[in-house]
Amino acid sequence: MSYTLLRFYLGIVLVVLLLFFSLNQLYSWVYQRDDLADAAQTMLQHVHQFSQQDKLNCRLSETDDCTDSLFVTYPAGMWQPQPNFIYAVEVMRDQQGNASMCSEMPGGELLCLSQLNLPDGTDFSIDLAHVFILLLLLCLFWLSRNLFRDVETLRMNALQEIKLGHLPAFQLSPKSYLQPLAQSLTRMNQTIADLNSLQREMADTVCHDIKTPLARMRFIMLSLESNISAAHYAQVCRNLLEIEDNVYDYLRLAQQDFRSDLHLSQVPLSQLLQQMIDKFSANTEHQIELTAGPAINIQADEKLLQRALSNLLSNALRYCHTKVWIELSVQGNDCLIDICDDGAGWHSNQQPSPNHSPDGLSHHGIGLAIVTRVANQHGGEFLRMSRAGGGAVARLKLPVGSTYSNS
Repeated sequence: MSYTLLRFYLGIVLVVLLLFFSLNQLYSWVYQRDDLADAAQTMLQHVHQFSQQDKLNCRLSETDDCTDSLFVTYPAGMWQPQPNFIYAVEVMRDQQGNASMCSEMPGGELLCLSQLNLPDGTDFSIDLAHVFILLLLLCLFWLSRNLFRDVETLRMNALQEIKLGHLPAFQLSPKSYLQPLAQSLTRMNQTIADLNSLQREMADTVCHDIKTPLARMRFIMLSLESNISAAHYAQVCRNLLEIEDNVYDYLRLAQQDFRSDLHLSQVPLSQLLQQMIDKFSANTEHQIELTAGPAINIQADEKLLQRALSNLLSNALRYCHTKVWIELSVQGNDCLIDICDDGAGWHSNQQPSPNHSPDGLSHHGIGLAIVTRVANQHGGEFLRMSRAGGGAVARLKLPVGSTYSNS
């Protein structure tokens, strides 16, 4: 039995015990008060009756058992008091069940008012209260046995889903109140599994279709090596290698159900950005530069960060007029990577639609979606801002994760 279920049952036991003691105290107040009232009423009736025809007082002795007396005095030694108990005013019964109201007198004698004729229902009422408490406890256990077991089953399977990435098969009680929820979760889990399977199949197909023309292009480049300049040849080879690396990265991600762990390392941002600027400068006529700023080392997955920055640079070069520049700064425990351009800006009426860029090609916003995902994986965020002088700013805000030094 789980710890959560044990805590719930312990709570039920405590509530029932509190209820029992409350009822017991209430019973004590009510019935003790009724006993004394009945005893007083009977005493007044018997005093009036016995004063006319019977003996009122009698002292118990070996020769006189005081059967017909109203007031009976028990000498010390002829009755057995309980230790550490004060007999102030108590209703007592003898072996035959006859009730008397007694009080201890000085010298250890006990003075009793006999022949009270009290009702005999109090003892049975105490037993009935215990039965009621027992039935209440059993009823609570019976009603909750399946509900909280099912809740605990759902909780444990949710923890497994967080750990493994998929919801394991589970089964609730046959007539569980939570059965509709379980059926909905099962259908949702199956739908996600089907979508992941379809995504893997599509990834395999697309990547296979890309790898084949890539191999052909490599073969063609080998035959053209002597006909083009060494710089152009190296540039085309770098682009082919980059495409091939992206294809294999995507295949590995698909094989892991698109759930990849971060491989964190200390990344020198200025050095990484300069390498990317050098690569992009060889393929564009626009100006790209890195403005002076602090030398920041952050803790990040270098490959994912490089992919996000590559998407932002490609987007800026696509929409800029003549220039793209990168600004680095630190804000508290975060570093800010601002990729700025002198284009129309995010919200300008002159900004092309998301699906049609100035290069004449159709784009679908996948690059910026990847940037947002990478930022979230690192505990940061991706922001789109406009410059006061015109143009757009794509800000990647990431936690530093280590100390930095000013250059």
